[in-house]
Amino acid sequence: MAGFHRALAGRRGIAAAEFALIAPVVILVFLSAYDVGRAMWRTLQLETAARVGAQYAFANPTDSAGIAARVQASLPGWGNLTIASPTMACRCDNGVAANCTTGTCPFGAATVAPLAYVSVTVTQPLGFVSPLTAALFPALATLRGNVELRFH
Repeated sequence: MAGFHRALAGRRGIAAAEFALIAPVVILVFLSAYDVGRAMWRTLQLETAARVGAQYAFANPTDSAGIAARVQASLPGWGNLTIASPTMACRCDNGVAANCTTGTCPFGAATVAPLAYVSVTVTQPLGFVSPLTAALFPALATLRGNVELRFH
């Protein structure tokens, strides 16, 4: 019986037991932080690539293949990209959609031509490192970069 009390009184294995209980939680938190940071960085890169495509669309608004090539060239080595066809739209200052060729917008007592916009969207699926991130942030499964620029 004395050996049993001595074993309970000993503290040599407590640190190892605490580490064994806490380490998996700490590792999951660090991996989740890595996933979220990587998602933010990749989203910024996708938006930058979409901006490159939209700037190319200013000079060549109907060249969808050229726009996609510019986007892909600005992300060398990236796979699984989905580059949506660029969209062209015209709107008045108040946000109301207008016809790009025949539309007019009220501007005080006069009418003016609507403003033209080009929009480029790039998406990519994100593979999670941590299952905790996938459970907590399912919206990060597909990253999206979208840029809308106004023609002058």
